[in-house]
Amino acid sequence: MTRIIRGLCVLIFGFGQLHLSAQTKPDLSQYPTEKLTSQQLNALFYLPDAKKGYYRGTRFDWSGLVSRVNYAHHYFLCEFREQQHDPLNHDDICGTAEEFSMTTLPPGFAGAATGDPFIKIGIGVLERGDDPDYAFWKKYRFIQPGGWKFRRKPDRVEFTQKLNGPKGWSYEYTKSIRLDDKTHAMIITRRLKNTGTQRIETDHYGHNFLKIDGVPAGPDYVIEFPFQPRFGEGSKAEGCVEIGNKSLLFLKEVPEGKSVWVRLEGFTKAEDSQMRIVNRRTGAQITILTDQPLTRLVYYSSDGVLAPEPFVKISLDPGDSRVWTTTYRFAEVAR
Repeated sequence: MTRIIRGLCVLIFGFGQLHLSAQTKPDLSQYPTEKLTSQQLNALFYLPDAKKGYYRGTRFDWSGLVSRVNYAHHYFLCEFREQQHDPLNHDDICGTAEEFSMTTLPPGFAGAATGDPFIKIGIGVLERGDDPDYAFWKKYRFIQPGGWKFRRKPDRVEFTQKLNGPKGWSYEYTKSIRLDDKTHAMIITRRLKNTGTQRIETDHYGHNFLKIDGVPAGPDYVIEFPFQPRFGEGSKAEGCVEIGNKSLLFLKEVPEGKSVWVRLEGFTKAEDSQMRIVNRRTGAQITILTDQPLTRLVYYSSDGVLAPEPFVKISLDPGDSRVWTTTYRFAEVAR
């Protein structure tokens, strides 16, 4: 009898905790969103807005933040932080979060003194603080948020930012998102043009905050590669992931308050710029393909989120432009 009563108490307490958790989730309906829909896919994304947008931080590109994709009764991508949201915080973000200048200095930062401007592509003109080094997690003061134009086309949506920055740092940046039923894919295409007088040297990656069908990162998942990966210097697997045969295997869920960060090496050719994330519990999977050679590949996980991060390098002389594409291909396999 004592065991039954104790069990009931645990059950009641559990339901109370779940109810409390649901109550404390932030209301994201206040932020402007749009949907892109095809016969087989639909994608929900946030619109960039300097006054009322979902994300107004100084780390990630504000445009095309896809927080969820639905395909064949499965859903992909997620919010990184589910119990809180501060639109000004650097990592209160979702899904296809993208960033320029993660491992390189943002354009203009190196030559800027304290209080001088520099630019962050996809964001705007920021003010350098008195710290000796750039830090992506720091909140930099805005001098000029970049303006955005949003357009719907028959088969896609398109975001454009034209920034005429200080000291010859200027660019035109366009991102389009379209859905393709033939390949069951969402395709994100970017075009960056250097409209200034300074050479732009930067990198770009997608953070890819991901859960499939709400299942947290753990033994239900495997990430497959066309090459044999190995852990690079500085990797912290925390006993949660290990290298398999052309794969990254998950041993357990990441403990609360901990995070996994591993640098994956072993890619050598353009065909290596892809990975497949498989949820073995639900039979859903997503393949992420980049049409440029990888310069860096990282896997990060905390709070139940998988985040595989493929990097490419962008170098543009004045007047030059670059187009690159990431394809997210969705599938359902028999279990």
